[in-house]
Amino acid sequence: MRLARTISTTPGWIQDEHYECDPNQGFGLHLLHEEEDHSLPVFLFSWLPGRGTPAHNHKTWGVVVGLDGEESEFLRERLDDGSKPGFADLKRVGERKLTVDTMSSFLGDDIHTVRNDGERTTLSLHTYGMHINYTGRTRFDPELKTASDYVVTVKD
Repeated sequence: MRLARTISTTPGWIQDEHYECDPNQGFGLHLLHEEEDHSLPVFLFSWLPGRGTPAHNHKTWGVVVGLDGEESEFLRERLDDGSKPGFADLKRVGERKLTVDTMSSFLGDDIHTVRNDGERTTLSLHTYGMHINYTGRTRFDPELKTASDYVVTVKD
């Protein structure tokens, strides 16, 4: 949390372009750092008001720190064993809020949905063990009980 306060109060660190979002996906990913083997990426995520992600996993560990605004995170658990391709049965098991004073962490098979319920674009800093487009992660539709590959658009 000290990191979030340092970043958010350091003049010039956060640029106007960091608030830019992809309107099709509802958020923007701004890659700040990544090793040559795609490990240890650091992203600034920007979240449009009223938008977020589908339910998904990461297939890697992650730590998220809130920088500006508030985001809702909905935690989910998989009920099936994953043996039927394209199928997933999920239940919602919790919720937490991410603000400038909080952080979230998860492991590779943890499933969540992130959403900006506010009226302005929010920012959060994400660090992962591996770049999320190189892990083979999954997006889920809890209503339709489907599972599919999940790749996102990243701005370098």
